Amino acid sequence: MTDKDQPEIAYEIDGQIVTPEQLEQMRIDQLQGIRSEFVSMRDKWVAHRTKSGIEERWRKNAEMFIGEESDARTQLEGTLKNGPSPRGQAKQNRSTVVLNITRPKVKQATARMCEILLPVDDKNWGIKPTPVPSSVQKYVGDQTPTMTDDGQPTGMTSNDEAQVIIKQAEEAAEAMSKEIEDVLNECSFNSAEREVIADGVKLGTGILLGPIPSVRRSKTWQPQPDGTSVMVMSEEAVPASMRANPWDVWFDPACGNDHQRGKGFFHRRKVTRKEIRALIGVPGYIESAIKKVLKDSPKRLRVAENQVTREVCDDDSYELWMYFGDIEPEQMQLLSEEGGDPVEDVSTGMLVMINDEIVGVAPSWIPDNSLPCDVWCWEKADDSPYGYGLPDELEHQQRVVNSAWRMVMDNGRHTLAGQIVIKRGKIVPANNSYELTPGKVWYAEEGVADVRDAMTAFEFNSHLQELLAIVDAALKFADQETNMPQMLGGERGTAPETVGGMVMLQSNALSVPRLRVKLFDDQITRPHIGRYYDYMMATNQKPEIKGDMEVDARGVSALLEKDIQNQAAIQLANVTANQRYQGLIDPKKELEAILPAFKLKAEDIMFTEEEIAKQQEAAAQNPPQDPRIAVAQMQMQAKQAELQDRQQQRQVDVQLATMDMQTKQQNTAYQIERERAEAIQAQTDRQFDREIAIAKMQQDGQLSVEERASKERLEMLKLTNERELFNAESALRVNTGAGI
Repeated sequence: MTDKDQPEIAYEIDGQIVTPEQLEQMRIDQLQGIRSEFVSMRDKWVAHRTKSGIEERWRKNAEMFIGEESDARTQLEGTLKNGPSPRGQAKQNRSTVVLNITRPKVKQATARMCEILLPVDDKNWGIKPTPVPSSVQKYVGDQTPTMTDDGQPTGMTSNDEAQVIIKQAEEAAEAMSKEIEDVLNECSFNSAEREVIADGVKLGTGILLGPIPSVRRSKTWQPQPDGTSVMVMSEEAVPASMRANPWDVWFDPACGNDHQRGKGFFHRRKVTRKEIRALIGVPGYIESAIKKVLKDSPKRLRVAENQVTREVCDDDSYELWMYFGDIEPEQMQLLSEEGGDPVEDVSTGMLVMINDEIVGVAPSWIPDNSLPCDVWCWEKADDSPYGYGLPDELEHQQRVVNSAWRMVMDNGRHTLAGQIVIKRGKIVPANNSYELTPGKVWYAEEGVADVRDAMTAFEFNSHLQELLAIVDAALKFADQETNMPQMLGGERGTAPETVGGMVMLQSNALSVPRLRVKLFDDQITRPHIGRYYDYMMATNQKPEIKGDMEVDARGVSALLEKDIQNQAAIQLANVTANQRYQGLIDPKKELEAILPAFKLKAEDIMFTEEEIAKQQEAAAQNPPQDPRIAVAQMQMQAKQAELQDRQQQRQVDVQLATMDMQTKQQNTAYQIERERAEAIQAQTDRQFDREIAIAKMQQDGQLSVEERASKERLEMLKLTNERELFNAESALRVNTGAGI
């Protein structure tokens, strides 16, 4: 029997008989209808947000943060307020400087929120067991012995068994917390939260996605029999969290200000051809649709005049649109062969589109079918999940500061340069140009007696102080409107010096940040970690982490209060130094409370309990002496030290006396030698004078031989007398150390 002789397979659908070709065409038509439905829904949501003015507000906030002003926006606002400008009207030459007060405020708020919510030594969430149920609570404190099912005593009381159950719940909660923390560390959860906080402060909306499916790739090298190694790549599907740019997320317009009330949301991101090609073979993705997309040129959505259009991308990148939300059971069944009762079942999932083609679909991995998305707003809006940012609160004061500062610039230009009035025809510039330049030469016409009648300068009054007062007032109003005083940025201002005054001032300054941290707990931490808990309970195979637990969002209850305590702990020493309180305060606990304020861990510098115990044991083995004995020993040691000092002083005195005697002897010997030399010099001088005198007498013939002999004898006597006197004095100096 040939193929033509085989009977044609037919299907019955809704009482009608259809062929396989007709069935396939019906399926294609249904898929086309589903695609058109989601494409139309996405275009509608994109156009709605554009018309709502949210994106225009984001552009304005971004410009305020950078410190720029859009000329188009300024002209549009002026036209709306004052009407169109007359034709031919010249543009005024006014100052356009910007004194940016928005960026410091935004950075200050972001840094403060991150410091409170994301400390380096703690986390802003925890897992704890639910309150003890009444079935166990009633046995706490009950000392009644318990029995086994066969009536044998267990050796435990009701309180013991209740405490075991409570301890098991606490251990399971701790294990669950570590399991979730390990997953969050893999996806850099704290980094994503910092970006969400920055978006929330600057744009008013911070969006955190998760848990979403992610592929974790790892490689191992396996040894081979021949001695070589082969790299083996492994992939594992794990949950992850990521920050989503608010510009790339569109919520259901019907959700109001709670995105979880809406049907779902669209998330857009750019992908390359390589990334699209890598989706082939991934579970949930349609290979034929992916190949069809790769054959087409990449297209991008563009909204112009409230109309959504498509345009070809110049950078050869595709827009990948991921839809998270409700998908009808019959649509899910048609797309992924998974579905349910269209009346009773609520099917949620993920749908992926590229170039308006559905390339992938998967059911939701969230057990409670909630949207894997959390939104935190700096200031919530009443009619939209997109809130208001800090620049929105600063808009008016930023304009006032800019206007006042520009007036300062314009006033400075006018007051410094002045205005020149010239009567044409009376004076003529030498270079035929009336532009004022240094050292310029002017020619006065004939008949001009006083050149001041032809040229006069006018000065204008400076209003610098009044304009700066406007700037100062705007800065103060900015602090009030944003509830971000300068104290949060590190400036104390007029804060009191007392400890109580500082704590009170800090508490008042943190009242509004405390509210925003609480909103972060409610809008991000609790629902986000709660979905991870549900995911672990549904998919994790470890029984030791299972239990009835709840998420503990500790942004306000622990971290913010801890931050306040750290600020107060720095001032704690002023209180504990009081003698009245020293006997009532544990120094060890005081140090443990103060160290975190300086970003130090107590275990890094303090002794452990074992080390303290060893020190105490050593002190017990060597008990302290009687205070009286210790005092006596100290007195004896002091006396011994005094005797040693005296002995050393006597030795020093002897050395000094010896050195002094040696010095005197050296001086005496020096004097003797000096005097001897002087005597010899004097004798030589006298002998020379005598010879001169004798020669003179002989020459003059005035002295006789007898007179010369007499005088010679007299001179010899004098010399002998002087010599004996000198010798006697020298001997006396040697013996006594002093002369006559």
